[in-house]
Amino acid sequence: MGEEAIDWATCSSCPTRRNRIKFLLGGAVIALAVVYLIFTATQSTTAYFFTISELYTRGEAVYDRYVRVSGRVTHEAIQFDPRELILRFQIADENGQVLSVVFHGPKPDQLRPDAEAIVEGKFDGKVFTAQTILMKCPSKYEEEEKGVVEEKAEAVR
Repeated sequence: MGEEAIDWATCSSCPTRRNRIKFLLGGAVIALAVVYLIFTATQSTTAYFFTISELYTRGEAVYDRYVRVSGRVTHEAIQFDPRELILRFQIADENGQVLSVVFHGPKPDQLRPDAEAIVEGKFDGKVFTAQTILMKCPSKYEEEEKGVVEEKAEAVR
């Protein structure tokens, strides 16, 4: 009976070879999609960290880009509208550069003059619109709390 042996390694019309190629192509497409999703997710959450002076120096290069800026809250009036949840204040860096900040949301409890603030958002050249405000806890509060704890411990003895 004249059946010829099939060489599976070189058979391009064999079903297993076609299935293997489809599987590899499908896997490559899925891998590329995952890499793309990771890349776009990290790009959208990446924020460049600037001082206020650096922000002004960069000019239009940082306009409407998501950035992070640090500074001390100035003694200028901190304005908060509780009905509209609009907070306006200014921060300054060590060079005396001042940045006006607008935030839509609740006022952080630690927001007060001379507190260290980190704002994340976009700058339009005049006003920084913050999406997030992070307040640094000053070390003087930590020392005060430590003293209170020590006093309470002595009172218990």
